[in-house]
Amino acid sequence: MPRRPERRPRRIASEGALFATRVIRATLKCTQGIADCQIQCEQGVFGPPCDPVPQPGCCDPDDPSSNATFGACMDEAQAVCDEQTAKIDAYELNKQTHITLACEDLTPDELCGSQAEGLNFATLNAGCLALDPTYVCNLPNLVGCVGGPLERALVDQISATLDPRAPEAVAALNLQSHFPDIPITRKVKDTVPAGKVDVWSITGQAGDQIVVRVRTGDDNGNDTSSLHPGLSLLQSDATTPVGSTNVRNVDCPFPNVCGSKCPLLKRTLPFDGTFHLAVSGVADDGCTGGKYRLLVTSPGGSVPQLVRDDADPTP
Repeated sequence: MPRRPERRPRRIASEGALFATRVIRATLKCTQGIADCQIQCEQGVFGPPCDPVPQPGCCDPDDPSSNATFGACMDEAQAVCDEQTAKIDAYELNKQTHITLACEDLTPDELCGSQAEGLNFATLNAGCLALDPTYVCNLPNLVGCVGGPLERALVDQISATLDPRAPEAVAALNLQSHFPDIPITRKVKDTVPAGKVDVWSITGQAGDQIVVRVRTGDDNGNDTSSLHPGLSLLQSDATTPVGSTNVRNVDCPFPNVCGSKCPLLKRTLPFDGTFHLAVSGVADDGCTGGKYRLLVTSPGGSVPQLVRDDADPTP
């Protein structure tokens, strides 16, 4: 008995859902394995952490070569990621094969123009054409549109939501080519005195979603900080604030002696080009300045570059 044409969209949906479930599981198995190694490094399982006092053999969660045991853990995590990315490639091939077999007996009119109940290929094709003006309706192109890069992008975004450390994991082992739509977290660190500001440059494109955090360090040897950190997003001139940017305050990893919070900024970039992040040491009665780590999460993984160090704040 021939397959019923009205079941084709349902088959596309079911194959897409199965693919998404498998890829999310594989992605999380990879990123969480890396995160587990990094967390153990931060907690001193592999040896003394390099923060706050670097020493030979200390463990830096952003540098697998810093500690041999940590490096071995990351090598094992890399092997798991290699295995999972190979599975993801197989899942993609299986999905496309199954959809193609289910739809190969459709006529061109059914594939490209049907609007019958349960057979709304015309709507699917209209959406594909809206996304790509060069789109031409045929079975390979339809499969590529409905279940190709767009679905993979959505799956990566879901994976990053389920595993908040995924952007750090992708950066740690340079996995951008395997998970192109998981944003990347870049980290830099420095010190800033109270009343001064460090300015860092980043690049991005209009529409990029960025998350910027400033984390305090242990300045006093007792898990406390002497820095009251401030944060602002500036335009390409490194002076003018980017309007409509809200910075909220969250708990600091190392509480500071003046009782302030740490800044966190989420923003959609309004234009292409260079932006600047100003990390300041807020002057108050209790904090004199200290160490910080700047974390920037973005789709392109722009690495912050220090352009002004311990500068006077712009009026």
